Amino acid sequence: MNDKYMLNGFPMENIRNKNETRVIKILKEVFLEFPDFDNCQLCIEDVYALSLKHLPAIYAQKGSIILKHDVSDEDIRVISRYAINQVMQRPRHG
Repeated sequence: MNDKYMLNGFPMENIRNKNETRVIKILKEVFLEFPDFDNCQLCIEDVYALSLKHLPAIYAQKGSIILKHDVSDEDIRVISRYAINQVMQRPRHG
């Protein structure tokens, strides 16, 4: 177990932002709309991080039930397209 995720003897590593997997699922679809995207790891990570940055975080522990999402899948698609365009315009590599 990773000590940096321990708090008062309890593991916190199972508490995740529920939008993480939603963004990954939708990015897999949205990336297909951008055949000129270079698909290097750094750019993909930047798109993922930028997409998450523009969404509200929904943190829950493993096994929690989320009854309502504040953001629709279409909202995530719009944010993902924005993030892809931003990274394509200003990649952090040469």
